[in-house]
Amino acid sequence: MKRLIAVLNWTNLTICAGLRWLTILLMAAITLNVFAGVFWRYVLNSSLPWYEEAGKYMMFWLVFAAAPIVLKNRGQIALDIIPNLLPPRIRNLNYLIIYLVVLGLMCVFVWQGYSIAWVARKQQPSSFELSFFWIYFAIPFGSAIMALISLEFSLSALLGIFRPDEVDLEPGSMIDNSLS
Repeated sequence: MKRLIAVLNWTNLTICAGLRWLTILLMAAITLNVFAGVFWRYVLNSSLPWYEEAGKYMMFWLVFAAAPIVLKNRGQIALDIIPNLLPPRIRNLNYLIIYLVVLGLMCVFVWQGYSIAWVARKQQPSSFELSFFWIYFAIPFGSAIMALISLEFSLSALLGIFRPDEVDLEPGSMIDNSLS
């Protein structure tokens, strides 16, 4: 099981490194988009018809690209007072339950998100030509990666139930410095 966890960890770190670059590109694109919109509207006195809508969809993608990075780095808001009071085996059982719930929820998001994207595939935004499939595909894309990370954490928590001295699932304990 330790080998499987190590492979999942390496896979997830590699994916998150790629996602880091995607989020950087999306932030740069959103910044340029807003700058162009303001420049055209207030300097050139002519509005770009697509900038607001494009910015909204890039922000949508940014959320689903950055969420797996936050999950992998355990950067989400967490109340760790109660888990810290628990013995290590019970704490790992607590984390196992939490990450199994997250895993199940992400599987639903992948399934339903792809369904939404598929249904919307023939529709387009009003200001530019792009299928809504590619906009809504952000949901199953990010959710699938978060499911993979949740699987890794679930297996680590399961191992921690039987070998609590080998696993540390505290928030922030597995942050990879190459991602920050």
